[in-house]
Amino acid sequence: MDQLAGRTGLARTTLREHLALLERDGLVRRSHRRNGPGRPALQYRLTREGDARFPSEERELLGDLIRYLRDEGKQHLLEAFFESFWNKRAARACELMQAAAVSNEAEPEDGGPLTPGLKALSDLLEAEGFMPEIHFDETDNTLIVRECNCPFKSVIRETSLPCRLEARFYEQVFGQKVTRTSFIPDGGDSCTYRIGKSIQPGQTSDT
Repeated sequence: MDQLAGRTGLARTTLREHLALLERDGLVRRSHRRNGPGRPALQYRLTREGDARFPSEERELLGDLIRYLRDEGKQHLLEAFFESFWNKRAARACELMQAAAVSNEAEPEDGGPLTPGLKALSDLLEAEGFMPEIHFDETDNTLIVRECNCPFKSVIRETSLPCRLEARFYEQVFGQKVTRTSFIPDGGDSCTYRIGKSIQPGQTSDT
């Protein structure tokens, strides 16, 4: 905060108001940093959504790389890379969910607040930029996972591999088949997945 005040010349109260609006819109994230005795310093960082507001050549470069590999007949390398990437994501999600479940002796009842394992999954998806919403649908006894943002938009413009692998990601995480009920590339407001409630979150599947 002191650095911002010094660089902008704005009063701290004015800066707090601006930062509160940015935090509300999901563009910055607040944290505290302790440098010694006394109160910890307040620190703000851009979220992925906030970072995306700034021009970047990385997206164009990634698109050029995908097109180059495809045009050179290296589609198998693209497939191998994305499969490896998504498998690592699934393994990481399972690891976090299992650790969260083990560290909590009693989990909430189904249909209430998220269990520790599902909360760990939600936190991971949030950190990755998916803006997730996870809840139980009591009308048909299923778990609903909504991804309200796609952090791979620039990749999906060149290849549908991430979309195909995302369903497999949830199948690996929950150990069963899942159903995708809405799809952002088809005009949906989210990519939504429906999972049967006899779930064992964090148990990897070979499917």
